[in-house]
Amino acid sequence: MEEERKSLKVEGMTCNHCASTVVGIIKQEGGGDIHVDYLMGEANFDLKNSQKLEKILNRLDAAGYKSNAEGKENTQQGAFSKIEKKFIFTLPFSLVLFAHMFAPHDWWINNIWMQFFLCLPVFFMGLYHFGKSTMESIKSGHINMDILILIGSSSAFFYSIYGAIAYGDSSQVHDFLFFETTSTIITLVLLGYVIEHKAVQRTTLILRDLYKTQPEKAKKLVQNGLNQDLEAVNASSLRKDDIILVNAGDRIPADGIIIHGSLTLDEAMLTGESEHLLKQKGQDVFSGSLIVDGNGTLKVTKTGKESTIGKIIELVKQSRSDKPAVQKLADKISSIFVPTIIIISALTFLINYFLVDSGISDSILRSIAVLVIACPCAMGLATPTAVSVGLGLAAKMGIIVKKASVFEEINAIKTIVFDKTGTLTSGDLQISMNDLDTNYDQEIVWGIIKSLEQRSNHPIAHRILSLTDHISETPLEDIEEIKGRGLKARYNNLEVKFGSADFAAEIDNDADLFLSIDGKIVTSFNVSDELKNDAKETIQFFAKKQISTMILSGDSQKKTASAATLLQIKDFKGGQLPGDKLAELKHLKSNSKVAMIGDGINDSPALALADVGISIGNSNALAVDSAKVVIVGSKLALLQQLFKISDKVVQTIKQNLFWAFAYNLVAIPLAAAGYLDPMLAALSMAFSDVIVIGNSLRLKIMLPSSIR
Repeated sequence: MEEERKSLKVEGMTCNHCASTVVGIIKQEGGGDIHVDYLMGEANFDLKNSQKLEKILNRLDAAGYKSNAEGKENTQQGAFSKIEKKFIFTLPFSLVLFAHMFAPHDWWINNIWMQFFLCLPVFFMGLYHFGKSTMESIKSGHINMDILILIGSSSAFFYSIYGAIAYGDSSQVHDFLFFETTSTIITLVLLGYVIEHKAVQRTTLILRDLYKTQPEKAKKLVQNGLNQDLEAVNASSLRKDDIILVNAGDRIPADGIIIHGSLTLDEAMLTGESEHLLKQKGQDVFSGSLIVDGNGTLKVTKTGKESTIGKIIELVKQSRSDKPAVQKLADKISSIFVPTIIIISALTFLINYFLVDSGISDSILRSIAVLVIACPCAMGLATPTAVSVGLGLAAKMGIIVKKASVFEEINAIKTIVFDKTGTLTSGDLQISMNDLDTNYDQEIVWGIIKSLEQRSNHPIAHRILSLTDHISETPLEDIEEIKGRGLKARYNNLEVKFGSADFAAEIDNDADLFLSIDGKIVTSFNVSDELKNDAKETIQFFAKKQISTMILSGDSQKKTASAATLLQIKDFKGGQLPGDKLAELKHLKSNSKVAMIGDGINDSPALALADVGISIGNSNALAVDSAKVVIVGSKLALLQQLFKISDKVVQTIKQNLFWAFAYNLVAIPLAAAGYLDPMLAALSMAFSDVIVIGNSLRLKIMLPSSIR
């Protein structure tokens, strides 16, 4: 039985402990390669036995998580979520119970059994919510923080019943009644979950907007006899070679090629550049692009996950399955946090009752306060909320970060190595032919060059081919590309070489490319390329950050030196073959953390070897595994934005983790010493998560303006 990749939408997860419970349930039912994203409410996993899916859904529902197998979010407008309904139900009872502290002693609300019956509905709601979550988490092999709330509220409830029965006829009875404590703990924790859930949704808003750039519907042209009918279909049903109609205001539902009409497009969601681009017949268009003006007919080339926006979304999803090192440490601590707190709570009772002689009531209350004030969720939320903001903003700008840990890695970079052609330069190459050997026909020579260059992915090859549309290929045999040097073949049993001077022929010449036949130079070419407008500013930015820069280029030493001088880069090397670049990167990595910036195809080995490989200006590199970051646009200024985003994300993660650890280190001893009663402890716990999320939301608000 083959494995199938399943995707579930799982609502109700609030922290890493919830995710652990969901992972445990799926794993026990035969799931493999499990990734649960509690911020986005998603679970993805492999499953051999599809019949197990229904059982997984039932167990998730039993644990309090609403799920569906379509992976679609519940978009019902105006409806309260489950957690909001539970909070609203418990609130009136808790308010009335809490009011007894301010009422006269002989007032009705101070009646023992009135307090019991007011508390009972809230206690049962808490038992239902926290109890089933706790039971399912234990069954799945994980202990979540709901057990702390369950034990704390239940201890106060049953101790109050004991007091009511044992001291019901005496004036001391009110020293043993803590029904309002039970009720308030449950209500405040539910309130914290409500606020937390809404805040978490705001941290992932940019990511959700990215997912929405895939239109749900498309207008497909269907052949009906001699006529073509227009049919509205689901965009997900489109297939390669389908013909679709698009109009102004639409988002393009799939990658395609224009076969009729012209379109003015805004590709900002792909490249981060909000320029309007005119695309005409024969040109490629990409899914997710917004049609500003015009209409046309497209032939579909790529759909769904294979389309450009589909790949971007999949890469962003994959990046969220990765964890920075600091988060892995926090997760380890969080995994042993709950059992540790239970032990500390038990010790609190024993020490207060037997050693400090605080009395049984105070000892129990302090023990309960320890249980409800502890908050492992803040540790689990510290990194994902900040990373979500960073990933979303970067993706919106056309910067696709493939791993969440990249933010941390970029923060440690001390050296940046640039390729030159197409990276520091515009890539808009100007190519001119020099004198041609009179023994050869110009059209045959161009035909030879065309036949050779069709076997290469180098930017120069693409540019040369654009100049030979009207030229027919000259038949060649045994064509072979020598990486970093050129191409060779056989023409009329003569050896043909096209590439650098030391490859084609050993001569002293200032030209850039040479064509030799049977060892003799037939012609040569000059290749010129201008620096990008933002290249100098970008190099200055890294200089201010005290990050050293270097150029490693396959171009000549002379041209590399010229570019380096204009950019004020001291370290540079020209004439670098792929192996030379790798050797230089190994040397640099022995001294510092290194980033490599290249085009994503010719520089793949170097991008893979660097600590952080960054591909720029080549949307095809979305599929290249060697780059950890892909900048879909061509602007070098986006490199500056990437480093600024990384700085702010890492800073926010550190702030969040400091708060999460400091809060628990300070709050737990205060509760154990009796300085915080259980109700205040519950309030503190409920809002500790909100503070962490709020700091990440501050990043969402402040980051866009701070990186300009």
